[in-house]
Amino acid sequence: MEYFWYIIAAAGAGVGTGLAGLSAATVMVPILIVLCPSFQGEYGAYQATAIALASDILGSAVTTSVYAKNKRIDLRHG
Repeated sequence: MEYFWYIIAAAGAGVGTGLAGLSAATVMVPILIVLCPSFQGEYGAYQATAIALASDILGSAVTTSVYAKNKRIDLRHG
């Protein structure tokens, strides 16, 4: 059941990032802390925040590589 919440958190972060420009931490951290038992305890909030920020970095890297592949990056006028 916990994997279900992981998938929901990741999908919510992807939709929030893609449509509204939200950080993944906005969606993932509350879902992981409240609904996943492995994030309960003393360091659960820190672990959830670290995972959400790592997914932000991964999403930014993928977006940058897609823009670079399609030659949509203009550093002179940026």
